[in-house]
Amino acid sequence: MPKIHFTSDDPDWAEWWVNPVKDGSPEADPTDLQETKEYIERTYTPETQAIITIKVRSCREE
Repeated sequence: MPKIHFTSDDPDWAEWWVNPVKDGSPEADPTDLQETKEYIERTYTPETQAIITIKVRSCREE
C-alpha cells in the first residue's frame, strides 16, 4: 500500500483520538495508542505523520 501525503484546509483531519486507560483519565490506553501509531506509520508519509497529533478522549469508545 502506498503511503498517503494528506493536506487539508480542515485542521481537524490531523487530530487522532485514542481511548483513555479509564474514563476521565488523561493517560492513553497503551494498546489503542500503539495500534493507532502503527496505523499512522503504515498509512502516511513522514511529512504527514509530523502534522498528526494524537489526543486522549475523556471517556472510552468502542
